[in-house]
Amino acid sequence: MRFKRMAVAASAAALIGGGGALQTAPAHAATPGDLALFGEVTCYWKGWGPNWDNLPGWRMIRKLSVRNIGGSDMHNVSITEVAGASRLVKVGSQPAGLLKANQYYYLVNTTVKGCWPSSISGYTIGQEVENPMNNYGIWFNVNQQNEQGQGSDVTPPDADKSGTGTPS
Repeated sequence: MRFKRMAVAASAAALIGGGGALQTAPAHAATPGDLALFGEVTCYWKGWGPNWDNLPGWRMIRKLSVRNIGGSDMHNVSITEVAGASRLVKVGSQPAGLLKANQYYYLVNTTVKGCWPSSISGYTIGQEVENPMNNYGIWFNVNQQNEQGQGSDVTPPDADKSGTGTPS
């Protein structure tokens, strides 16, 4: 009986002491999600081609998109164009409203013939608490020159132009 107690006590001490060697590394939490709104209104001169139904002339591009620039998923994300459409984001086969880290969604992405003074404005919001200072904006094409004298490019950084919602 005594031997049994000693064996149990010794094995318990070994398990408790050995448990320190088997500890896992501390968990690192992902950075919180952070929605950012991007927009663009620009004009450019389109040359000839590739066929006759696409004549040269001015073209205007209007874009409004949201991107999760944080490290965690954002839920119930909606994007609204002021005086326009409002939608829950929908990327691929994911549930509506889900925007994973580094994913983006275009609400407006149009090109029209002609160029005239125009603007686009909007806001985005999600379920989680995050920095609201980059969740709204207004873009216009009245002065398209930045400090370097070039047009501004406000497409989400590293945006995949295929529209899959995942950066390249």
